Parts: sequence; C-alpha cells; structure tokens
Amino acid sequence: MSKARDLANAGTALTSVSATELGYVDGVTSAIQTQIDAKLATATASSTYIPKTLTTTTGDIIYASGANTPARLGIGSTDQILKVTGGVPVWATPAGGGKVLQVVMGTTSTETTISTTTYTDTGLSATITPTSATSKILVLTSQASRATGNGIEETGLVIRLVRGSTAIFNDSNSNMNLRLQINNITATMGISAYVNYSYLDSPATTSATTYKTQGASRTSSMSAIFQTGSTQTSTMILMEIGA
Repeated sequence: MSKARDLANAGTALTSVSATELGYVDGVTSAIQTQIDAKLATATASSTYIPKTLTTTTGDIIYASGANTPARLGIGSTDQILKVTGGVPVWATPAGGGKVLQVVMGTTSTETTISTTTYTDTGLSATITPTSATSKILVLTSQASRATGNGIEETGLVIRLVRGSTAIFNDSNSNMNLRLQINNITATMGISAYVNYSYLDSPATTSATTYKTQGASRTSSMSAIFQTGSTQTSTMILMEIGA
C-alpha cells in the first residue's frame, strides 16, 4: 500500500482522497473499464449484471434460454408477433389466411337502359388495390334490375361480372345463371327484382383492379333497365381475403 500512501500525501490536489479509497485500485494493471466490460461479458443470469454485449440492436430482448443462461432475441420485423415455440420466445408472422384485409364499396342510382343483346355497362363498378398478389377478392353485388317486353314469348335480361375487360362470371357459366326472366307472355309485361350474387375471384395482382357489371336484354325487342327511374340503388362490395 506504499503507492497509495504516496499518492495520498503527494499534494493538496489529492487531499480529499483517502489511502483506503486509493487502495481499492491497488494492483490494477490495465484500464479499469476494459476489465469491467470483460467481467460483464461472462456474467450469468444468476449474477447482478446482464451482459451489455447481448443487446446489439435497438429492440433486442434478453430471455433465459436455459437455467442461468441469458440469451438474445433479435428484434423482429414489422407486424410480427411474439409467440412461444419449444419453450422459448420467437418472432412469427401472424397467419393471414381467410382474414378480411380491406373492404371497398361502389354504388350507383343512375338509370341505365339496354335494348340490345350485346353486353353493355350498367353503371355499377368498384375498384380495389389488393395488398398481396395471393389475395382473393370476394365480390358481393346487388343489382336493381327490370326487364320489359311487348307481346313476346320471353322477357328477361342477363348480367355478367367483369374484371377490367375480362368477363369472369356470366350467364354462360355452368350453374351460374345471372338472369331475370318471365316466359309465355302475350302482352306488354315487365318483371323487376334485385339480382343478388357473390363471386370469389383471384386477380393475382397488387395493381388497382376495377370490377363492374354488364347487362343485356334476352331479345332485341325488349329492354333491360337497371336502377329504374334513378330511384333505386345498386351496390357492389369488394372484400380482399388474405391467402
């Protein structure tokens, strides 16, 4: 302790430092902080300290991977959740299958009359931008429809669903008839109803995608009217379903 006593008596600058305090660092052979860091790096969970070298990134988590064994769990990715696997915590991406990711609705109450057997836009449409190319789009449509004819045997209309410029659900699909029809008439007659249907589509894109309906009359001598008198409202709901 001679060095400690010498320092304690070296001058007025050290008069507030006792020989006992200086004795605490007696025998130090290198930078004190370096030695402390080395001690902390080998500390166990049973000690008072947690090794600072375990946390290398903001958001890291320290957990016990075993008895008295601290371990680092690196920060997960955005929207991941923490769950337990094999008795230890892990980050995981939540299951997305079957979940509704977004809902879009389109409406129209503008009357549209179609007096041709060629499919023509009814004015009803909605646009959705899928968040994933693996998502499906559930289309729910309620179309205000009226068919009128004058002295013909069959009066009716047909409807089809179009994605972009591609018909994906129409009267020609097996067991998917979207029509409003009345048969065996001999005078002017009409039939009105809301034609409701649903269709699950797989657009395989993350680009903005427009769905719309098109209608046509069953014969050229009658008319298909949608949103009659502009007092009825047709609706289309698009739901993105996670894969």
